[in-house]
Amino acid sequence: MNTKNYNVDGAIPYDENSKNNSKIIKKVDDDAKQLIIDVLSDNETRGFDIDSIYHTEKGWVVMEFLKCDTVNPHNSHPNRYWKRAFRKVMSLWSLTKKLDGRFFWITYEVPYGEFSVMEFLEIDIKNGITKETRHNTDFNGFQKWYQKVNSKAVPLW
Repeated sequence: MNTKNYNVDGAIPYDENSKNNSKIIKKVDDDAKQLIIDVLSDNETRGFDIDSIYHTEKGWVVMEFLKCDTVNPHNSHPNRYWKRAFRKVMSLWSLTKKLDGRFFWITYEVPYGEFSVMEFLEIDIKNGITKETRHNTDFNGFQKWYQKVNSKAVPLW
């Protein structure tokens, strides 16, 4: 397969004065997810998506967000539906361990009201989450926590 040699556009991709700046998220981009659905057709996926990942001053932070439709966020927990959730949880847990990071599972409702931020500390494939911390909050509390994590992110370069 022939590949064309593309040259960079001449713009400076890295500026020491703006290394901690990133673009502001303005819209939801689900195009890549739709592409994966279309490409896989009727085949099951063996991969998984990551909702949010940060490299912070203290290491990696992996986050999974779960919108609650049937149980309120303060009562939701992946152990309640472990047979359906274990692959995703174990995949993210394995990644988090390889990164020597921290794994947070965030449950929320729409409209935004209740939020729960759970950090999983120990997980067993047969018994589910066996050790965790949990903080139940509202949108303002979650926003404050998330913005703090975001502000602690550091560039990798």
